[in-house]
Amino acid sequence: MIHNSKRDNKWLKNIAQNIWHKYFADISPTNDLRVKFGQRARWQLGCIRQSRKKNSPSVVTINGYFKNPVVPQYVVESILAHEFVHYLHGFSSSRPRHFRYPHRGDIIKKEMKRRGLAEIEQKQKEWIDKNWKKIII
Repeated sequence: MIHNSKRDNKWLKNIAQNIWHKYFADISPTNDLRVKFGQRARWQLGCIRQSRKKNSPSVVTINGYFKNPVVPQYVVESILAHEFVHYLHGFSSSRPRHFRYPHRGDIIKKEMKRRGLAEIEQKQKEWIDKNWKKIII
């Protein structure tokens, strides 16, 4: 666990690097992959985007509410891993696309499980279900 009283983009980058090295080390990025905090949003926890320019960076943006240290680090880790799975599957990345739709058929859940991330994903979902409304008020 990375301890830092200030949750900023540097903190987020360190978390992302740890997640990538621990769970996605078998994947060589085909383009630059960046992470950052975005605006606070009520329902979108994270997203990955890439401009249409060839080999442009993929940018994972995480909900600004996650800067709040009340949100457990494992929630942030799970959201990052989810977005990395999209990258791996060729969504908003220079990698070949593996599927037509990013969430159909539980492909994210299956990949998270295959990579040893099922438990952290389940904990994240439980925490969001129990606490999210209190965070966004």
